[in-house]
Order: sequence, then C-alpha cells, then structure tokens
Amino acid sequence: MQFSHETIILYLSQLWWPIPRISGLFLAMPVVSSALMPMRVRVIFALGLALLIAPVIPTSMTLLNFQPVYVLFVADEILLGLLMGFVVQLVFQVFILGGQVIAMQTGLGFATMVDPASKASVPLISQFYLMLVTLTFLALNGHLALLDALLSSFKLLSPGQMHVELSSIGAVLNFSGWMFKEAVLVALPAISALLIVSVSFGVMTRVAPQLNIFSLGFPMTLLMGMVIISISLPGVAAQIADSLEQGMLLIKGLLH
Repeated sequence: MQFSHETIILYLSQLWWPIPRISGLFLAMPVVSSALMPMRVRVIFALGLALLIAPVIPTSMTLLNFQPVYVLFVADEILLGLLMGFVVQLVFQVFILGGQVIAMQTGLGFATMVDPASKASVPLISQFYLMLVTLTFLALNGHLALLDALLSSFKLLSPGQMHVELSSIGAVLNFSGWMFKEAVLVALPAISALLIVSVSFGVMTRVAPQLNIFSLGFPMTLLMGMVIISISLPGVAAQIADSLEQGMLLIKGLLH
C-alpha cells in the first residue's frame, strides 16, 4: 500500500493539532506538571493522547495548505490548555494557602521544607494539605475527569477557530478570587480556636501577672494547633471534594 505525500501530511497534521492543547494542559495541570514527573513520560503521554484524538481533527486543517493564521490557532490552543490546567492548579492552591495561614497562626511557620514539585520552601502544614488534596484528587479520579474534559473539548471546540475569549479569561480571574475566599474558610476553624486560646491567655495574664505566659503560651498554641488540625480533617476532606467539583464545573463552562 502506497501513500502519497498529501496523505502523509494529512495524517501528521491530525497528529499535530491536538499537541498544543495537550501541552498547555500538562504545563499547568497539577501532578503532571510536577518536576517529579520525568519529561520523557510527559512527552510519551502527550503523543499517546494525540494519537487517540487525531481521528476527531477535521481534514480541512491539513498543514499542506498552511496559512499564517494557523500560528494564532496554535497560540489559542496552548492558552486553552493552560486555562484548563490552571483552574485545577488554583484548587490546589486553596489548601496550600490555607495551610500557610494555619502555620502562621499556630507558630508552625518556622517548620519549612523544600517542596520537590515547585522547588520552593513551604510550611509543613501546607505540604501536608498538598499531599492530602493530591491523594484525594487521584482517589476521586479527578485526573481521569480532567482528561475526559480534554478529549471532549476537541469535539466541542475543534482546532481551526479562536476559542479563548476575554470572558473565559475573566472567569478564571474571578475563580482566583474564589481561591482566596476558600483558603480563609479552610483556615477559619484554626483561626477561631486559636483566637479563643489567645484571649484565654490574656485573661490569665490579667488575673495572675506573675505567670510567665510567653513560656507557657507558645507550646500550648502549638499543641492546640495540632489538635485543631486533626479535628478539622474530615471537614477539610469534604471541602476538597467540593472545591474540585467547582473547578471541574468552571472547566466545563470554558468549553461551552
């Protein structure tokens, strides 16, 4: 069986067009974008997804009839993938920020470690919440739901048009505001409980000034912080599931 050069270019074009959107998603998607994920694995995974999506790409997008506007289409595809992955990244940042607030309130902010994924120093509480949200994301098959949304996007938004609008970017920016609100809600139980502890120590200072509150208050604050974190974990798990659902709803909104 012989293939003409037009047929070969057509097949290569159908393989090429899914790659920009997939690459954009992998650049921003949690877990996959981590430095712990080898680049070779990401490339092989992207090529495998492109092979699955290639039959959906219209034959009119062949590179045999290359036009300068195709450069804009590629940039649009990359941006669409970045927005999809960035939304899920914002969900993860909710609990990282919440952990940082809790660490500062409990006095555990000095306990930091280098995050192997981002190469940045983060409090241990934030790292703990990051591990929790990552495992919950995988346990709820969030990675499969995100890949399903990616595959569906090629049926709904086929390459060859400008899909990313200012309204889509505005929706993601508004979602970043939601991220800060949810981070405060994650840390709110710890903030409220530690405020009561601080008020209690203030009353003790007024009643018994001879007590050394500084030497007593710091270890008590650390202990109460650990107790509050352990008590609030069931609520945090439910909040993780709800936040991931909100993120997936926004991604579906970007594709319609």
